[in-house]
Amino acid sequence: MGRNELLGLEKRKFPRLKENMFILCSLPLSSSDEFKAITCDIGGGGLMFETERNISRESKLELELYQPIICSKNIIFSIPVLAKVVWKKEIEKDNFEQGENRYRIGIEFLEIKEEDRKRITKYVEEGI
Repeated sequence: MGRNELLGLEKRKFPRLKENMFILCSLPLSSSDEFKAITCDIGGGGLMFETERNISRESKLELELYQPIICSKNIIFSIPVLAKVVWKKEIEKDNFEQGENRYRIGIEFLEIKEEDRKRITKYVEEGI
């Protein structure tokens, strides 16, 4: 299975695409606690990323998602999103290096402009 793998059709309102996109994350009440991550998959309703941070389920995150307009990735735009952590799973591994990702975090978009959601959905559909 390659980059264009469709994920979780049976459980999700929006299909997801395995895709690596840069995101800047912060906890809303702590602007000094920003961190960077790369998405593992994305769809119109949310995304999943890996991180070394232990973020609690139900936490709210402010995200700045840097999404290509087209799959060639030569033009990128920024999408601001308010999101909620809906699940967290520890990555199973015996030993972790300093700074290595320890958690998979699933988030749901709470506040996103409808035009931005449509851009993400179109991008996913074109990548499938």
